[in-house]
Amino acid sequence: MANKSTSNSDYQALKVFLDCYFEWYAPKYPTTPPGMPSRFLEQIEKKSLANAKKGLSMALNDIAEESADWPPDKIAIADAKFLAAGTFTLSEVRRRYLKKYIQILQRGVIRSEIEYYLLKGIRDGGGVEPDATECQQIEAMLIEFEEKSK
Repeated sequence: MANKSTSNSDYQALKVFLDCYFEWYAPKYPTTPPGMPSRFLEQIEKKSLANAKKGLSMALNDIAEESADWPPDKIAIADAKFLAAGTFTLSEVRRRYLKKYIQILQRGVIRSEIEYYLLKGIRDGGGVEPDATECQQIEAMLIEFEEKSK
């Protein structure tokens, strides 16, 4: 999900989604910072809304990967909870994630760090099962992006 195309209203609803996911599904550790992720994003917004949107997009990509192997009944329950909270459903976030993956493959070029980490996560076993041809394409695109970034 490109941060440039995320409208401000979608961004606000996706922050609610992120907070709900964090509260309901994210494991908590002793090192987990206090508060909700949206509070952290609000601090970034003060300096750069674009960077906050970029961070949110990366978090949503992670959630789509983390939930990729959830059974349909768990997804349906999660969708109902998110809908009741007035935000995007998990299915919608996952659909957008997959759509972005397909767009990158069709384009054949990684344009941003967000896209890089999306493909890297998929290559490393992040919930989408690419075929052999896609695996080769992903690897080539990752290498090309890494070389350009040096």
